[in-house]
Amino acid sequence: MKVAIVKKLYLSGLSVITNNKNEQNEESAKIMQLWDDYETSGTYGKTFNKNLNSAMYCFYSDYESDVNGDYKATVAVEVTKPKKAVVIEDERYLVFSKKGELPEIVLECWKEIGDYFDNEPSYERAYKVDFEKYSKENEIEIYVSIKR
Repeated sequence: MKVAIVKKLYLSGLSVITNNKNEQNEESAKIMQLWDDYETSGTYGKTFNKNLNSAMYCFYSDYESDVNGDYKATVAVEVTKPKKAVVIEDERYLVFSKKGELPEIVLECWKEIGDYFDNEPSYERAYKVDFEKYSKENEIEIYVSIKR
């Protein structure tokens, strides 16, 4: 885990509204289906101003409250212009990373994040925009927004 500042990042993609309770039940989970919908709808090909960076993202925004509330999950790519994009500017993050088989490492990494924030952490979650970054095969970085 490390602290990082994201100076400027524009992300655009396909979204759903969900919450952690729904995501723990296979029948009500929406994020895995969102990945499938992103691919089958051709959203990547329809996204204008894509950055040459080949990373994929899943970001979480519009938090209703905290870990228990609704939020928007978006499968996205980085774009070069802010039009129709979520803009992350000058935000502070704790970055957690993991290597291994997908999607297992995603769940394992989020469990580590939950354990960290449940056990007297040095940082407090901001619940602004959190995101998973997939830039290498079988590797994930999860950026969790923290208060200054």
